[in-house]
Amino acid sequence: MLLGCLSMFASRAWPAPTDYALIMPRAATSLLLDIAVAGDRLVAVGERGHILYSQDRGKSWIQAKVPTSVMLTRVFFISGSSGWAVGHDGNILATTDGGVNWVLQRDGVSDQALINEERVARAEGEIRELQQRLAAVPAVEQADLPGELEEAKSALALAREVMDEPVYAPPLMDVWFASEEHGWASGAFGSLLHTSNGGRSWEDAGYTLNSSEEPHLNGVVGDSSGTLYLASEWGTVFFSTSGGESWQAVETGFEGSFFGLLVNPESDSVFAYGLLGTIYRSVDRGRSWQQLDSKTRSSLFGATSTAGGTLVFVGQNGAAVSTEDDGDDFSPLDTGTDRGLHGVIALSDRRFVVTGEGGSSRLSGVLDKRN
Repeated sequence: MLLGCLSMFASRAWPAPTDYALIMPRAATSLLLDIAVAGDRLVAVGERGHILYSQDRGKSWIQAKVPTSVMLTRVFFISGSSGWAVGHDGNILATTDGGVNWVLQRDGVSDQALINEERVARAEGEIRELQQRLAAVPAVEQADLPGELEEAKSALALAREVMDEPVYAPPLMDVWFASEEHGWASGAFGSLLHTSNGGRSWEDAGYTLNSSEEPHLNGVVGDSSGTLYLASEWGTVFFSTSGGESWQAVETGFEGSFFGLLVNPESDSVFAYGLLGTIYRSVDRGRSWQQLDSKTRSSLFGATSTAGGTLVFVGQNGAAVSTEDDGDDFSPLDTGTDRGLHGVIALSDRRFVVTGEGGSSRLSGVLDKRN
């Protein structure tokens, strides 16, 4: 990663003393942004670094001791024991016992200082390479090289500007693992991280997007073929068939933001959902996208699938919609609330637990479709 080229005098941000989330009697009624299944437990994350787990299918919750007090946005479990949570300040937490105990696996601010240095070194290396190519190629054969050199110089100038500012670690918005070892975390301002050792170390992968726009990457997921997907702003979805070494941006036709992604395990269809009830579907591994009629205009923030192939999306004002035919037809669901919903998991094909404003709700009984 060109570490040998890094300046000896680059500023660094060292880890601050651990700031644990306060244990609060009403933590279960706080803002909870996501929920996941960990074996026989449910695990929810949210504001102030709160992580709670339930051992009775959401009837009651226990607050875990967590070594951060910043907002946590998403949680993901690859097994009943191994899971990760991401959030503000670029922090990543990990558990190996199903969500009871957590460690701060990535201090986002400290890592961001190193990433900033690496970006300067990468831009300097690219400029040197382009200058060497220009010197070796006749003017009539230089084609786009001068323009690429100017872009590289602009990237270097921006990277140096960032180095002169206090270290800012963008919030992470999603996390997904393909296996116990290989995982991805995505976030604001083009933040994309990859680990190949279970999160013991995370590498900056944002440059693999080859995008100067630094879009917010609000969702990350993979399908059974190994294709990776990123949900972004401006109706853009990125996909990679090379394990994240390179990405292709696809404009869906939507002009707003996608907030998440869901893969239907029954069909491998991929769904991007977001602002104003928007849902798009891809049936060709991200190459093309079709807008669906979600039957709601409320923004959608979370989604889940059931073993029977039912997909459920939840969002603003207590909105929830489901489909049992891979998105061909959606039905609004009665959640019995008008509070914002951000996360949802399935207890069975027709029973769910949702999280959001005011904590969690265990939706006992079958969710009835509205007439």
